[in-house]
Amino acid sequence: MEWNPLSRPSMAAIVFIVLIATGCSDEPAATEVSAPAPEPTPQAVSSAAPARSDQPVAGRIRDSQFTMEQAILNGGTLVLRQGSEFFADLAAEIVIFDENPAGKTFSVPVEGAGTTPHLRLKKMLEGESVPDQQTLMSDYQVVLAFGESETLGVPFTVELTAAKSQTELYGSGFATFGDIKVVDGELDRHYQSLDTLRLLARQYAAENYPDFTVGTAFGTTLYTNGTANPATAFVGLEGGASNDQTTTLKFQFRMGPNGWEIANELAANQIHPAHPVLTSLEGNPRTVEGAKAEHIAGQRFESYLQQQLLIDGTRGTSLRCYLTESADKASCRAAANIETGDGSDCQRQNYLLSNQGSEWVYESDLLPAQSVDYKSGKVVEGRGPSKYSCSA
Repeated sequence: MEWNPLSRPSMAAIVFIVLIATGCSDEPAATEVSAPAPEPTPQAVSSAAPARSDQPVAGRIRDSQFTMEQAILNGGTLVLRQGSEFFADLAAEIVIFDENPAGKTFSVPVEGAGTTPHLRLKKMLEGESVPDQQTLMSDYQVVLAFGESETLGVPFTVELTAAKSQTELYGSGFATFGDIKVVDGELDRHYQSLDTLRLLARQYAAENYPDFTVGTAFGTTLYTNGTANPATAFVGLEGGASNDQTTTLKFQFRMGPNGWEIANELAANQIHPAHPVLTSLEGNPRTVEGAKAEHIAGQRFESYLQQQLLIDGTRGTSLRCYLTESADKASCRAAANIETGDGSDCQRQNYLLSNQGSEWVYESDLLPAQSVDYKSGKVVEGRGPSKYSCSA
């Protein structure tokens, strides 16, 4: 579910950011928490705006000390996080089943009719790569009060006790609309998150394309590019023009001294892998050569989509090249989500490239399960692409 910054964005917690060697992307899936099936709105009453507090929410989660570092409101769920990694060290998620909770108070136990909010308590255990989760639908008490909505989020206060789970939280905070950060009331443009990029793209479109009505974002991709190079990113926007025609805007970003900035605007018939923001990279030679190979493969994939008259429906692209040990050959996989009248389709192409010293050149197409052997450079049969996602 895409978040309009004037109404709602995505999240820093589960489902899918693909953290890859060069970056992360929300295609084909969005960067959001999986929300429960829609249920009746829980009992809520109007409340006065909670006073801001210099002290964030603090206490214990599953008998571990907790100090809130980030609060995110996402699709009817308030997420309180501690930890800077993709998966929080500790987190409490209060599912209130209300996407517009401003000015309301939610409590458990519920008095009278209404749906009881759910509680998810997450803790990263030693030696594990994903957090352990406890889900509570009873045996806890909470009073959660939201203030009036602001541009980037909403203030709140919370008192929560779950004795059997050794959890106790009290305090106030400001929940942002999606995985963004706010500093002195302003959006932190240096924060590297997909939601930050989407919001900046929407703001740029509103300022520079007044006749464009933003619908949804697509293909949001973030490239960290290593420590020696600035981060780059892509965001596509689909929306309506003044003539009621569906159209797209495609923006490329670069991290500058003042944060994310627009580096380039692509034409509707272009894809971002064919037009990298950085013309050259510094750092590990294999990373540098890999980026060169992906550029050539991206150009060929763009040409294919144009020739097949698929480019207008392209909404998300990904591309990955696998180099041999000597970096003399590469097998590249490209994938694109295509919007059709009946839904969506996944188009894939696979290429064999060779390194001519000064540049990479296309040699031939490959079958979906083919790739170059790391040692010998010969084309070998391997595993084909996933049937469950449209990614390279």
